[in-house]
Amino acid sequence: MKYSARLMVLIFVGGAAAVFSELTNRGGRSTAIVLITLGVALGELMVLRPPHRTPIPLSYAFMLVLVRGADPWVCIGAIALAELAVLPLRDGDWAARLAQSGQHLVAGIAALTAYEALMAVDQLGPTPRLLTALAAAGVAALVVHEAAAAFTDPRWPEVGGADLALVASGMLMAIGFRGVEPGESVGLWSVGLFSIPLLAAWYSFERLALISRTSEQTIEALSVVPELAGLAPAGHAARVAELSVRVGDQMGLRRRELEDLRAAALLHHLGHLCLDAPEARERPIEPSEVSDQGAEILRQTDLAAAGDLLATDDARVGSQILRAVSAFDDLVSRDMEASEAMDALYSGPGFVYDSRVIDALDRIVASAPSV
Repeated sequence: MKYSARLMVLIFVGGAAAVFSELTNRGGRSTAIVLITLGVALGELMVLRPPHRTPIPLSYAFMLVLVRGADPWVCIGAIALAELAVLPLRDGDWAARLAQSGQHLVAGIAALTAYEALMAVDQLGPTPRLLTALAAAGVAALVVHEAAAAFTDPRWPEVGGADLALVASGMLMAIGFRGVEPGESVGLWSVGLFSIPLLAAWYSFERLALISRTSEQTIEALSVVPELAGLAPAGHAARVAELSVRVGDQMGLRRRELEDLRAAALLHHLGHLCLDAPEARERPIEPSEVSDQGAEILRQTDLAAAGDLLATDDARVGSQILRAVSAFDDLVSRDMEASEAMDALYSGPGFVYDSRVIDALDRIVASAPSV
């Protein structure tokens, strides 16, 4: 089912439930709870996709409204109902869907627990206590979210604008819906009003993700140009990129560093195109010239960080990984066995390759002989 169709299904079902609630209990709070539950369900399908981070669902912001505006058991039931409603509309197999819904339910329970605990603190005044409790609830949901993501990627997340937009919008919606003191609330109007900045952030991140995908496709297209020109073995750039990322991942590089390493690996022969002029063909081209020329090209673009990794005078771990993996693939491309290629790298002078990088590469090669 298309993404837009899934959203329309939820809107139709949630809207029908809200109409039924209003007809059976005109003027009651149940209709508002139904509509906020619909917001949680829609937020499960609308996620913020910040760079170098696990996507964050907008539902966490609407959970704060339930935490503030509903009784604890009603809050948990509403979140559980939203997760149940969205379960058939998620991507992936059923095991993954259940795991994701369960994780988000736990995040909602964590938010409720943090909120109730801080609202019981009498030392704070009504307004500071409410703001602190709502902020803690939002942070608790995000902590559970990142803790679950750490099972697949243990790197520390790069906290940024997405987290702030989510928590701040949820707090504003929650305060507007219920108010600080009885009789001060704006009601559902506040949920609609203060969700606008959150939706604007969602749209911006979606556009950024689209631009990033376009940039990745451009890099992949450029990576095969030296191969088509006969300046590098076929598939060399893709193999070096994949293996470099695996080595960098094992050595604990951050997500941003892995992305720069992948771009540098895909384009590490790009400088060869500038050295393939007739005057350059009259003499052998040194690998260092190719690297430095490629670094200079990338430094003139948004890929300056990747260009730095290509420079021969760069001593960072990413540069060391790229050099070792490229040399390994060159040796294997000459019909050398992977074990023999590793022996050749180990037997080279100690100043050529970082021993930590060679050890990490060796572990990967040993665990997957087909590398």
